[in-house]
Parts: sequence; structure tokens; C-alpha cells
Amino acid sequence: MTGLTGSIPAASRWPHAGARLRLWLWLAWLVALGLGLVGIYQRMTQGHLPAGYGSYVPWGLWVAIYFHGVGIAGGAFVLGAGGFVLGLPGFGHPALVRTVIVLAVAAILPAFMGVWLDLGHMGRAPFIFLYPNFTSMMAFNAWMYNAFLIVAVVCWLLSLKSRSGWLRPLLCLAILFSILFPSQSGAFFGVVEAKGFWHSALLPMLFLASAITAGAATLLVVRAIADDQGLSRTEHDLAVARLRTVTLVGLIVYFVFEFAEFSIALWNPNTHAPAVELILWGPYWWVFWIVHLLLGGLVPLVLLITRRPRAWTGAALLIAGAFISARLNVLVPGQAVGEIQGLQEAFHHERLTYIYHATVMEYLVGLFLLAVGAAVFFLGERINRWAARRATSFSRGEA
Repeated sequence: MTGLTGSIPAASRWPHAGARLRLWLWLAWLVALGLGLVGIYQRMTQGHLPAGYGSYVPWGLWVAIYFHGVGIAGGAFVLGAGGFVLGLPGFGHPALVRTVIVLAVAAILPAFMGVWLDLGHMGRAPFIFLYPNFTSMMAFNAWMYNAFLIVAVVCWLLSLKSRSGWLRPLLCLAILFSILFPSQSGAFFGVVEAKGFWHSALLPMLFLASAITAGAATLLVVRAIADDQGLSRTEHDLAVARLRTVTLVGLIVYFVFEFAEFSIALWNPNTHAPAVELILWGPYWWVFWIVHLLLGGLVPLVLLITRRPRAWTGAALLIAGAFISARLNVLVPGQAVGEIQGLQEAFHHERLTYIYHATVMEYLVGLFLLAVGAAVFFLGERINRWAARRATSFSRGEA
């Protein structure tokens, strides 16, 4: 195979999960969990007081984690399940479908927890299901996510059967939901006419492109370090190579979209785009230039164009983590521009400011959410292996 995927290297050159890598992953998880529990304790005992958000900027890091998590879930599911439906080499085994479903759940659950922790009255979270208003984009999204989870669980059960005519049709339905995840997230902001930076028809496409890119990167990491259950080495190599191609193309497409958005806003020297200026030169400059452009863009791009699979895995890790900046660069600057001139100067309080910086407590809770997602995926993969063995034993018993 040539082209963007490059020629497939020898199997021995692919990264494989060894004892050292597993040890480092376990250590990283324990550190994230330990520090994260400190943040959860602060959140539960002190409420929102240690957080950096306030009245003018009520959505911060946790909401960005929410949108990033559902984006990863949607992007990874579209690629994994879509490859299975199309019968692409390296994606045709039901075990990959189950892994993708577990990965989607492992991304969505911490995302939901982030929004739940962000609520002022966490006990009111079920109200969006008990008393929904479907003219609200928020209610529509919440119900759509849960509809996806129900369909995904049914697909997981069907994938354990040797033959099921319903698996592919239901996967197509779940893929439709997955495409809607990031698109509706962009529309969630785009319909807010009062926020000029958010009110853009390009925003849903930016969210979709970032979700496909981050989802492909996360799935690439999973496939690169996972055991090759049900896949030959050639199929495994093909799957990783295809995901590398999608990640590379998605990265380029996203930054082209972003350049179009920013260049149009700044093209006329007589116009003023305060939100874009905040992103590029304001207090959040490091989020864009260092986290987003350098760690999430330029460095992964250089690594992905090489022919070294270990470099691809490193690039995918950087994208999966650093692309949360794509959400922050939409979320925070859109709130940091006041609708009424002089409002910030009229009242003075630490919670009445348009400048937001995440606090230590918010970062610690973010680590906890990451640890929860990793634990869900680890347990889910163990359940996958157990269920596959049971299904194989059952089919042999029938035979």
C-alpha cells in the first residue's frame, strides 16, 4: 500500500504493548486518579468557590472536556464502525466493533461527569430527561447521546452472535448519531446569535473535523497498543495505517477550516474581532500557539509524515490530548467578549470578570475524569474478552 498510508513496514516495527509500556500506563493512571480525587474532594466540600469561572464566563475547562469527550466518542465510532460496515481490511472483525463501542462509552461517561460537576445544583441533572424541551439544543443533545448509547449496547450484543442481519443496519443508525454528536455541538454554539464569535455556520464543520481527527487519533493509539484479538498482523498493520491517514488528513482539513475562520475575521483592517484577538494575542495566547498549534498541530504533523509507527502513536497521543484546545478556543473567547459595553467596569467582584483561567482544582478534576475514562475502557476490554470467550464456547457447544 502506498500513498498517504505509505508502504506498510515490517510487522516487527509496529509498536506493541510490552511490560514497560503497561507499567508506565498504570503509573500514569494511578497518579491521575490520586490527584483527581483531591480535586473531587475540593469540589464536593467547597462547591464552585475554588473554580475560576464566574457570572460572565460560567463555562470553563469541564465543559470543554465534555465537548472534547463526546467528539472523541463520535469520531472514533464513525471510523471504527464505518470501517466494519464497509468491510475495510483491518476493520472487518466484530472484536473491533466491540472495542470501538467500549471506547465511545469510555469517552462519553467522563464527559457527562464533567457537565454534572459543572452544574450548580447537581441533583437537577435528571430534569433534562424528566421534563425535556426539545426546542432546546441542550435537551436534544442529551437525548441523542442516550439514544446512541442504547443502540450501541444493542450492537455490542449483536456482535457476539456468529450471524446477525441486524448488526450492520443498527451500526449505520449509531454512525448517524455519531456524526450528529460534533455537528450538534457546533450548532449548540452557532445558534447563539448574541455571541458574534459563536454565531457562525462554519462552527459545526470545525467541530466535526476536530472530532474525526481526535477520534481517529484516539483509535489509532488503542489499535497500536492493543492485543491483536481476532486480527492477523497484516490486518492490524492496515488498520493502524488507515487511521494514521485519516488523522493526518483530518489534521490538515481542520487547520484549513480554522485558517478560513480567522483570516476572514481579520482580513479587513478596519474591522474588530475581539474574540479572535483574544485567542491569538490575549491572555489565552498560549492555548492557541503552544497547546493547539504546536503540540496539537505542527509536532504531530511532522511525526505523522514519517514512516515510523512509534512516531504515529506519539503524534496520535498528542492530538488526542491537545485537541481539547480546539474546544477551549471556541468556548472561552466566545464568553470573554461582553455584549454590553462598560458592563465589566460597572460592577467589581472577583466573579464579575471576563477573563477566565482554569484553577488547580479544575485541572485536578480533569485528571480524575481522564482516569475514569481509562478505567472504563480497561474494564470494558476485559468484559469484551470474557464475552468473546463465552460466545465462542457457546457456539462450539451448539455445533
